[in-house]
Amino acid sequence: MTITHNTFTLERRLNATPARVFAAYATLEAKSAWFGAIADIDTLDRDFDFRVGGKERFHARWPDGRVSDFQAVYHDIVEAQRIILVYDMFLNGEKLSVSLQTLELRPDGDGTLLIHTEQGAYLVGGLEAAQGREHGTAWGLDNLTALIDGRSPEPLA
Repeated sequence: MTITHNTFTLERRLNATPARVFAAYATLEAKSAWFGAIADIDTLDRDFDFRVGGKERFHARWPDGRVSDFQAVYHDIVEAQRIILVYDMFLNGEKLSVSLQTLELRPDGDGTLLIHTEQGAYLVGGLEAAQGREHGTAWGLDNLTALIDGRSPEPLA
């Protein structure tokens, strides 16, 4: 078996304080407003325990029949500064990857510079899977930016 390692960093400047950006990650309701903008998805299980040692799960069936399962553990949370988690991603019951995700929130004038860094070990799908993850992550960050700017989130393309 070949493991593909990939790291990417995405940055967004948000027109909100670090506290407001942090709040967009801190509750299921807030996170679902920008992360759950996928049309016609059937949520099979959704858990959200946002604390160090807490777990998050988003298990869903997509319109094309695929079943994805995001299972995360929060390792470090500093309010309005950073969030660090490790997550496993499964597709149709097969483990696709294990990733370390770091979110940094830096004051930037009257806004926030959000720096999302992800280090992944992709067990299936190689570089194409890694590029797909980066694309999906960019979509989520664009939706977060849109929501903060008062615009509607976009469906995943």
